[in-house]
Amino acid sequence: MITEIEHHRGGARSAAFIGIVVLMCASAMTFSALVSAMVVRRGLNATDWHRISLPHILWWNTGILLLSSVAIDLARRLLRRGKRTEFNYAWTAGTVLGTLFLIGQVVAWNQVAGDGFRLQHSLSAAFFYVLTWAHAAHVVGALGAVGYVEYRAVRYQLGPANRTVVDVSAMFWHFLDVLWLGLMALFAFWS
Repeated sequence: MITEIEHHRGGARSAAFIGIVVLMCASAMTFSALVSAMVVRRGLNATDWHRISLPHILWWNTGILLLSSVAIDLARRLLRRGKRTEFNYAWTAGTVLGTLFLIGQVVAWNQVAGDGFRLQHSLSAAFFYVLTWAHAAHVVGALGAVGYVEYRAVRYQLGPANRTVVDVSAMFWHFLDVLWLGLMALFAFWS
């Protein structure tokens, strides 16, 4: 027989997953609208579209973001197996790598601006900045969640009843990876 506490935990876990799926759908719709606007605008008058040379650091950033996702998922699996110390190390690695990704984005924006592509320079530059800034804003939010897990982990407050935040945070982090890969493909092949 399911106790009332177990039923409440299951309901809270379901609500958390529904919430994160709704957030991911809203984010996907936002980025779809921005990409659609870019595609339509580029198609209207390609003569005023200036191809942006992507800074090499964006490729490094992609690798860093993917490694952070691997570390976060490894940590999540370690916690499920009860390996709390190993979880802490892996989750910390994922958090640090996520922070390095954001630092790399600032470097990339400075390099693009240094090449003369500022927000007001051209539509292609404006779309580059808007899309990468929007992604960075999502990463900042996700790092807030990941940092919260980090805080709870170092205080050993992630018992079996508190692991939903780990799973939900990891799920959103992986979503941001997929979103970034889509943006990089867009920039690499069609900016």
